[in-house]
Amino acid sequence: MAAGNWIEQATNFAVFVLLARILGAEAYGLLAMAAAFLLFSEALVRESFSDFLIAVRDPTPGHFNASFWVLAALGTGLGLVLLAAARPIAVLYGEDQVAGLVAALSPNVVMIALTAVPVAILRRELRFRTLSLRAIAGVASGGVVAIVLALNGFGVWSLAVQRLVQVLVNIVMAWAAVRWRPGLRFSRQDLRDVTRFGGTVLGLRGAELASTQVPSVIVGATLGPVALGFFSIAWRLVEIGSFLIVTPLRLASQPAFASLSRSGAVASDLLYDISRLSGLVAWPAFAGLAVLAGSVVALLFGDQWVPAAPILTVLAALGAYFCIEKIHQAFCLAAGRATATTLLSWVEVALAALLVWLAAPWGASAMAAGFVAAFLLVWPWRFRVVAHVAGLRARRLLAIHAKPVAGALAMAGFVDLILFELPQASPLLAVLAGVPAGAVFFGLFTVLVMPDRLRLLKTFVAAPAVASRKAP
Repeated sequence: MAAGNWIEQATNFAVFVLLARILGAEAYGLLAMAAAFLLFSEALVRESFSDFLIAVRDPTPGHFNASFWVLAALGTGLGLVLLAAARPIAVLYGEDQVAGLVAALSPNVVMIALTAVPVAILRRELRFRTLSLRAIAGVASGGVVAIVLALNGFGVWSLAVQRLVQVLVNIVMAWAAVRWRPGLRFSRQDLRDVTRFGGTVLGLRGAELASTQVPSVIVGATLGPVALGFFSIAWRLVEIGSFLIVTPLRLASQPAFASLSRSGAVASDLLYDISRLSGLVAWPAFAGLAVLAGSVVALLFGDQWVPAAPILTVLAALGAYFCIEKIHQAFCLAAGRATATTLLSWVEVALAALLVWLAAPWGASAMAAGFVAAFLLVWPWRFRVVAHVAGLRARRLLAIHAKPVAGALAMAGFVDLILFELPQASPLLAVLAGVPAGAVFFGLFTVLVMPDRLRLLKTFVAAPAVASRKAP
């Protein structure tokens, strides 16, 4: 799962950098205006009702059918709502092009809804190789088409077509990988089982996307497409970094947590170990990104994107947050106890909207700071919730991160000192000096202070090879 995800993200990142250099900030800002509503709708159908099929011990054929038709109805309804809302959304931003983008991308919601059950089947069966190949093919296909269109002057529409092609490839490959096909036979009890569980997850997914997209809506409505373009690029870098670190662990851990729970084993031990690994990587990675933000942005995208650097420095803190919180969320979903997590997510939505709006007079960087503050203020309560579900003490889960946070802060100070000694360095030289220095510093810190985590990492890396040798 990790190898596939990294290849996917490497391909996605290369396409992202090329398109950003070709299209500029305004195109990305226009797409972000439309995407704020589209991504919210996609999240409601991607991993919501279908998550029931992963968590339940023995799903019946009726459960699979009920999940499919509920999602098909929800996806169709959301697609129609987006079509109807396309013009009002454009009026909200004062940008006519946004209406066409929303309308053109609304079919994605239906396609993703129709693919959710096959993807859940693959995840339940732990067929991560198939999922990885599917994701890579989608990103590569969409990327090639988008680059050709961008070079031929299609502007923001090249980004829209990229997304449509990616989702279309994903749906074809997902259905080709499973034998199951939907039927019409399911009972009222099957429907109640699916909707009872899915309703909670639906609220969680909605809050999850709203908390990250509401700031984009406010930035776009108050500061315009160019400022939103800078904000979106910074946020995209944070997203890619967190995806690289946590997505393989999250997608593999949720069915693993559920499998352990179904067998009567103690899933909290696995939660503890995966939390230790995610923090070991996340804290130094995003501390380094915060320090090197200016050089990274200039190197990847050119001087035209430099205004995104201070925004990236602020948003980097959320990268580490998401790497840890996504594991906690996967554990609660696998345990079928996500109600409290969902409520806290909606608290984050309201708080983020308020703080970002209040910070608008001071610009995009201040709005990014308000965005980060909303998550960090709620985080202690999230630890308490997941600790309660796991039967652990909240202090134990918090203590996992004390050493890596200390090491990451020390590493950031060390890298910052190096950059201070190289005031005239080019972005390339700054990155070439800062990244290895930070890696060596944190590596030595880990060997001296956290050798147990190196042993744990070795165990996780070696486990697939051991299992393969034991397999008949």
